[in-house]
Amino acid sequence: MIEAGKFWVPGPTEVRPELLDTMRRPMIFHRTPEMEALMERVTRRLRAMFGAKRAVHVISASGTAAMEMAIRNGSIRNVLSIIHGNFGERFAKMAEASGRTVVRLKSALGDAVPLEDVRKALKGGGFDAVTATHNETATGVLAPISALGKLVSEEDDCLLLVDAVSSAGGTPIATDAWCADAVVSASQKAMGLPPGLAFAAVSDRLVERAAKVSGRGHYLDLLQFEEFAAKHQSPTTPAVSLLYALDQQLEDIETETLDRRYARHRAMADACVTRIRRMESVGLGVSLTAKAGLLSPTVSCVSVANNKPVLEGMLKRGYTLGGGQSELAKTSFRIGHMGDHTVAGLNAMLDVLEEVLESVGTGKGERGRV
Repeated sequence: MIEAGKFWVPGPTEVRPELLDTMRRPMIFHRTPEMEALMERVTRRLRAMFGAKRAVHVISASGTAAMEMAIRNGSIRNVLSIIHGNFGERFAKMAEASGRTVVRLKSALGDAVPLEDVRKALKGGGFDAVTATHNETATGVLAPISALGKLVSEEDDCLLLVDAVSSAGGTPIATDAWCADAVVSASQKAMGLPPGLAFAAVSDRLVERAAKVSGRGHYLDLLQFEEFAAKHQSPTTPAVSLLYALDQQLEDIETETLDRRYARHRAMADACVTRIRRMESVGLGVSLTAKAGLLSPTVSCVSVANNKPVLEGMLKRGYTLGGGQSELAKTSFRIGHMGDHTVAGLNAMLDVLEEVLESVGTGKGERGRV
């Protein structure tokens, strides 16, 4: 059994025992005033987190489902996909699986697609939707979505669909201010909850488009979610136990305040960056994958010649880190500093990581906390 404070993968993240305890409450029928009150509370509180005036839809599914909802309801034929890593590519593949024609703009590893490249692609491209990942979990890159939203808003009838799966709850999200038409996320990342809930903040434009789009499917039909949201209900049976945990976590986040929560995530990211750069400077064979200025507040991707001895060494000491993704599968590991983790807990883990790197590498750095 993994001890508290020793689970540092970039999702699912560690969940506080008291939140898990809330899930033991008795079931309630999902067509009752009690459930409607619960749904009203969580959707109202989610608006602040997503920077949205409209209701945020709660889906009993993974974040991938919310991404597919955005594609099926918000695109028609031609999609421009902005790709900063593995999860941006996943968004593009979803669009293709939904019968859309996709043009990809890919960045170098650890970088973001230049906005000028996006501008050029949009001009004359005939795109009706743009997909982008806000926080690329595979590379630890936080993309400039605000500037991207401005570019897309200048195009006629082109919607911006944003994957914020690993950023919502850990850094400011501004659906309305970004001119985004869908910002989707999930429960198991920076929100610090178990997997199983997805969230979708949507614009009036997206709802209007959904009414004209065929092939929305049934389970992810946005118009059904809109209809039931007006009654503070879900179209199908929701994951009641997970909603209990969500309700409690949103109350706890209100107590902490979003500003303090975001500051805590940034402090963890800064501490991780400082320590990894120090380890690099003393020859421990690691470096950050993401470029300076694009570093994620919720996940750090660390490049290394061979991640296997590092991951195994950490496991022997009780710590779980994330492996690499895609082309970085064997040459990186990832630290998920998100949810309810703390700077103190992060520093304790990084002390152990430095010991492991010394034991498997060539450097002999001097350890110490930030």
